[in-house]
Amino acid sequence: MNIKVILFRTGLPIILSILATKSSVAQENTSQEWDLNQCLNYALEHNIQVNKKKLAVLSSEADYLKSKSQRLPNLSASISESFTNSKTQSAVTSGSWDLNSGTSASISSSLLIYNGGIISNTIKQSQINVDIANLDVEITKNNIILSITQAYLNVLYAKESVDYNKEILSTSLKQVERARELIKAGSIARADLAQLEAQYASDQYSLVTAQNTLISNTTNLKQLLEIPVIDTFKVMFPEINFNKEFSSLPTINEAFNTSLSVMPDIKLSQLDQTVAEINVKIAKAGYMPTLSMNANYSTDFSNQKTNSFGTQLSDNQMQRIGLSLSIPIFNKYATSTSVQKSKITLKQADLSMQETKKNLLQNVENVYQNTIAGKSRYDAAIVQYSSADESYKISETQFNLGMINAVDLLKVKNTLLNANKELIQAKYSAILNRKILDFYLGKSISL
Repeated sequence: MNIKVILFRTGLPIILSILATKSSVAQENTSQEWDLNQCLNYALEHNIQVNKKKLAVLSSEADYLKSKSQRLPNLSASISESFTNSKTQSAVTSGSWDLNSGTSASISSSLLIYNGGIISNTIKQSQINVDIANLDVEITKNNIILSITQAYLNVLYAKESVDYNKEILSTSLKQVERARELIKAGSIARADLAQLEAQYASDQYSLVTAQNTLISNTTNLKQLLEIPVIDTFKVMFPEINFNKEFSSLPTINEAFNTSLSVMPDIKLSQLDQTVAEINVKIAKAGYMPTLSMNANYSTDFSNQKTNSFGTQLSDNQMQRIGLSLSIPIFNKYATSTSVQKSKITLKQADLSMQETKKNLLQNVENVYQNTIAGKSRYDAAIVQYSSADESYKISETQFNLGMINAVDLLKVKNTLLNANKELIQAKYSAILNRKILDFYLGKSISL
């Protein structure tokens, strides 16, 4: 059979299968709707800043391994070949050049026995730096979680605004159509129809603005997630059970104590304090003597001697071992300056710890109070909206009966629009603060 026919028959189904698979994957990706948990998981895995911090952890681990290796002795070997060309003076030859060569080899090692505890403290410091790097990852993740949560709720807020504006626009259209019928019947003035048509145009503009806000907020969320611009991104709009979110709240003291125990910022400040204390010990070690042990083995060969190469290497062996003690006497106040600066750094770490704790408790207090106030605002907004909605329904009926004009109807409608706007804002503001409070309590954020 012709080879082209074989390739066509066997290869074409495979190609079609691959294309079909890619097409189905693409359709799946474009049809997928992202909920808050998916957004958070994706961001924590793909965010550039988070991945940079993870690389910093690997770097800290490498430094930790390096610091532990300082306890080990070093070992080095060397071999050299030299040539010497010099003039010789003798009774036979006068001023002739004589070329000589030599070979030497050595192995040396040194071991630091004592240096005031610098190695031990450096190892502790490096190990703590690994923990600090891991906490830095957690802090970066927390910042991403807060940003994504706020951006996601902004999308939900914009979507609810779009839905409401669609309802308002539909109602406005019905009012215009009803007014046109009333004009034919001579029940209302033409000015009333003009007022309602103008309001309909205004409602159209409000809907377009709300839709643009939704697109903008969705794009902002997509960019925070660092999803490639060519990928399609759709947001899932879950139903939020508001009462369930506020069914139980801790006391403010419980919120304070829990946040102090779970937030990585506090742990990071504590580790910074510990590192500063170790730095003081390392600086004070500069006053202490240093004891080290050295060992060396060497041999050499020279062509000026008559012995063979192997014999000379064997006969010229030398082994040496010794101790070296270095006692600092005066180093131009370098050690005392280092100690003084390390103590200042320790005091700065103490102040930073106090500031971190103060800022955290202030943030928790603000969020807690905003959560309580947000719930109250939402409850009041519901009452306000219900009252405005009932008033609008009555006014709409009165307008259809010719009892009020379009101006009066639109006044009541604007009151309803403002009440609904306040209701939506109160709802998502309260939910956002509730989620942030959960965050400070160490709970995972979900809707």
